[in-house]
Amino acid sequence: MDRCERIRAKGSDGARSLPALLMALLLVPSVASVADDAKGRVDIRSAYSRLAGGVYYLNARIDFVLSDAVRTALDNGVALDVELRINVARTRRYVWDSGVASLRQRYRLSFHALTQRFVLSNLNSGEQESYGDLDAVLFQLGRIDDLPIIDAALLDDDARYRVNVRVVLDLKQSSGALRLLSFFWGDWRIASEWYSWPLRP
Repeated sequence: MDRCERIRAKGSDGARSLPALLMALLLVPSVASVADDAKGRVDIRSAYSRLAGGVYYLNARIDFVLSDAVRTALDNGVALDVELRINVARTRRYVWDSGVASLRQRYRLSFHALTQRFVLSNLNSGEQESYGDLDAVLFQLGRIDDLPIIDAALLDDDARYRVNVRVVLDLKQSSGALRLLSFFWGDWRIASEWYSWPLRP
C-alpha cells in the first residue's frame, strides 16, 4: 500500500485523456445503463461512538466500491465529492425525535495530472494528502477514527440519544471540455443507507 504524503498542490490540472474517457462512456449501451449499473456503491460496515475527555467521538468503517466507468472518470480529471453526514437526535417515546447536533465532514478526491497521484482534500480543514493508488485512498477514506461529534456537556443525563450516519458520493464536472461528460452522467450520485445506533449504552 502506498504511503500517503503531504502535498501543497492547488487546484486541478484537468484531464489526461478526455478522448479515452468519452470512448469508454460511448461503449456503455445507454444513459440509463450508466445510471443503473455503472455507479458502484457505498456501504457503512460498522460505526460506534465513544466518550473520552467529555467528548463523544465517531469511529466507522466504510466500503467504497466504484465502477470501472467511475474510475475512468476519476482518472481523467472528474472530481469525486464525498460527504459524511452525521446527526445526533434525542429520542422521545410519543413525539418526533429532536435534533441536537448535525455535522457534515466533506472530502474531494481528484487526480493530479502533473504528479500522477490521487489527491484527497479535506474540505472542512483544507488539509490535503496524495496517494499513488486509487484503492489505497479509498481504503483510507473508509476509516473514520475519533471524529468529534458532540460535547457531553450539551446532553441531558436522563435523556436517550441516537447517532445517524450516512455517506453521499457526488461526481463533480470540471470546467472546459469535461463539461461534455454531463451528457452521459447527468446528476450522478450514490448514497449509503442511514446507519444508526444509541449514542450511549
